[in-house]
Amino acid sequence: MKLDTREEFLTFTGIFLITLLGATVLIANWASVPLTSQVEWSTRDFGIGAVAAVAMFVAFSWMASVREQAGDALGHSLAQCRWYDLLILSVLVGIIEEFMFRGLLEQWLARWNPIGAFLIANLIFGLLHAMSPQYAILAAVLGGILSLLTWWVGDFNLLRPIVAHAIYDFIGFTVIAVEYRGKVAHHPDSLE
Repeated sequence: MKLDTREEFLTFTGIFLITLLGATVLIANWASVPLTSQVEWSTRDFGIGAVAAVAMFVAFSWMASVREQAGDALGHSLAQCRWYDLLILSVLVGIIEEFMFRGLLEQWLARWNPIGAFLIANLIFGLLHAMSPQYAILAAVLGGILSLLTWWVGDFNLLRPIVAHAIYDFIGFTVIAVEYRGKVAHHPDSLE
């Protein structure tokens, strides 16, 4: 997607995220899935999420083609943003997507089958992030890691995947923006 200005990109993204949050809250109420009670502040869990984000980014940084696909899709828009726009965007995406996928969808489906819930939630996570088959697979794997962070390290706590998701996105968005700005500086005519 290529929106022409920073304001257009941030407005569109903000409206989309608020709509997604509203739908998630409404469905969670209907399905009796408590979202906010699933996030408990803990310095330990915040740290686990932060370390996981950096580890995920390092582990998948060798996939240049996936980063290029993200850069082609989002580079123009992200490059127009200031660092604090990227930070706010990353935090909102981390919170809203984790409430939606790990908080609502996986919790709701786990009532019937926990393993099926894990697989279905992360398959959908991958498909909704698909820019290519390779990108969809990577997103599904990252979603699986975020699910494991939710359950694996003790009591269920959405804080860990929210922090991991937000930091991972902030690093990724920043890298894409910087790389895109560098390409424009060296080849301004080729990216218009």
